[in-house]
Amino acid sequence: MRRFMLTATAVGAAAVLAASARATPAYAAKEKKACGYCHVSPSGGGARNARGAYYAAHSHSFVGLPPAFTPLWKMEVAADTQRVAVADLGADKKPRLLMLGAENTLTVQNLTGDAPAKEATISLGPRGSRFVAGQFAKGKPAVVAVPGAIFVKDGDAFARKDAPDINDITGTVRFSDGGLYAFWFDGTNMPAVWSVDPTAAKPISYGRDMVLPDQAQGIYREVVARLPSATIQQMGWPQELAKAGVLGLSDPRADGSLYAWAPLQAADGSYLVYLKLDAITMGDMKPVWRSEKLAGKVLDAVFAADPKGSEKTGLLILEAAGEDGKGRTLEFLALD
Repeated sequence: MRRFMLTATAVGAAAVLAASARATPAYAAKEKKACGYCHVSPSGGGARNARGAYYAAHSHSFVGLPPAFTPLWKMEVAADTQRVAVADLGADKKPRLLMLGAENTLTVQNLTGDAPAKEATISLGPRGSRFVAGQFAKGKPAVVAVPGAIFVKDGDAFARKDAPDINDITGTVRFSDGGLYAFWFDGTNMPAVWSVDPTAAKPISYGRDMVLPDQAQGIYREVVARLPSATIQQMGWPQELAKAGVLGLSDPRADGSLYAWAPLQAADGSYLVYLKLDAITMGDMKPVWRSEKLAGKVLDAVFAADPKGSEKTGLLILEAAGEDGKGRTLEFLALD
């Protein structure tokens, strides 16, 4: 009897192990992830990492898994670069890197080839520092918008169209259904939101209303806002998160979990952090994720597709670099 029980126990244990071995590939297939995504070993199996532990503890679901990012690439860019963006401004549906330089000249670069290729320059005019870019109307070309005008690709150049209805631009909002809009926020009233259709006789119309951040869970996919530091502090953000003048909301895994992000300028250097939305109003500033120390002061940042075409999404960060802070480094941190 004792021998039978020991044998049965061994068989049972083997069955459990076999089931576990079968389950791991099944979960990988279900989530479309490599086994090493959840396990310490890159080949999968064995001890779980933090993602695997979360998955096991949350009914085999990644919903609500806090964001984390890994450095993917870094490059030096022109020292006069003031702002950056990513948008599909080509004819091949690939992301382009947009860099705003001196005299509000926007350079459109293709980074998906063997070497960076400059495809166009656009003189945005006196209010070019307020530019946004993207495909604001489904099925229509992507555009660059500034207060008072939009720029649409026309052959190898970009044609300007007057858009007097856009009096100012704070940033962009993408809703969970994919709709992208430009908006202006004065720091007090509800934002004015614009839809942009470059093929219409009147390209600017009022867009979908925005909601307050504490009501936006499951509604927003991405928000990027560039505001004066004083305005950001009036909104309840601490000074060390307001200095760069750029912040955002992001549902990085598209699972309805919305976070706030901002550059953190601490005494020992600059970082980029993700926080729970209620952390700011509650005064709990412990981030759910914090980058490694960056090359220098953050000048601009955006959550975007990788302009080098890796099909990853993540954080594109423009940083002052060098001992004198006059150089410029562009870094892409890919969503892990």
